[in-house]
Amino acid sequence: MVPPMVQASSGSGSRTAVFQRIGYGILALAVLLTIFQLDVLIAETAAQREGPWSELLRRGSVVPLFFVLVFFCATIELGRLLHGQAVRPHLKFAQAMIAVLLLTPWLSAAGWLGSEPPQLEGFYWEIIALAATVIGGGLLAIARRNPDGALRDLGATFLIVFYLGFLGSFGVQLRCGRDIPDQEGAWLLLVVILLIKVSDIGAYFVGSAFGRHKLMPTISPAKSIEGAIGGLAASAATAMLIANASSPLSFALIHHPEGLSPLVRAAIFGLAMSATGQMGDLLESCFKRDADAKDSGKVIPRFGGILDLIDSPVLAMPVGWFLLTQVWGIV
Repeated sequence: MVPPMVQASSGSGSRTAVFQRIGYGILALAVLLTIFQLDVLIAETAAQREGPWSELLRRGSVVPLFFVLVFFCATIELGRLLHGQAVRPHLKFAQAMIAVLLLTPWLSAAGWLGSEPPQLEGFYWEIIALAATVIGGGLLAIARRNPDGALRDLGATFLIVFYLGFLGSFGVQLRCGRDIPDQEGAWLLLVVILLIKVSDIGAYFVGSAFGRHKLMPTISPAKSIEGAIGGLAASAATAMLIANASSPLSFALIHHPEGLSPLVRAAIFGLAMSATGQMGDLLESCFKRDADAKDSGKVIPRFGGILDLIDSPVLAMPVGWFLLTQVWGIV
């Protein structure tokens, strides 16, 4: 039996951890809101002018550059995890290609890259960038003049570029889409990120209070089935609240009255964001387990590294883009 003094100390430590997570979470949300608001203000100002630079700023500014910065840092952390397993990806090359993949939707939407085939609009230059990744990675592997580990290292390079660059670019696609009306893209992307983080919060608190059954103990021992259900419920409920208000998500759902009701579609959207976000979290846990690391970094106390913060959105943003643009056709 644990002595009463130890129990009290443990309870105090647990409460401190919760307050720290809440405090850092509020700070992160405030920073995120500021970035998106500034991006929209710049876009609205640029919309009143003409010229290529105005068109570029109208499609985005702070958000796409913020994506490049965040994913650049995440690349360093993922590279560090791989180095811990004696894997030597072509990291600088991967960072360059990730920057290209993240900036391409922004530059393309502004017309800076020329015309694209209509059926590939927004992805034409990304497909070329992925092909260039394969060719460039192959040349770098040959340039090492040592075939030992070539398959492993080249595979890791492709993983980094596709995982962080291509999947991450769907968030920029959603923000900068050529046919998304006005600045709806910025708020749709913010809603996607918000639903994913609400899922994380719901899973954390429900799992802490009621978690009894482990979800996948060999991958992430702290996660429970109850917590996963709490995350799903929190995200679905939040999506319905947002869709019921005057919001970009209501624009995406309510303006298409055929088929399911807007609230049902919102619930489906919230569930999809939570489910794929939790999958992203588990996938990154696989990476960390394999590298025998608790966190990808120590950027933010109680949260870990940048990769720990974006692991959920990386997998969820492509699904959010697909539902909003292809299934419910906001573009």
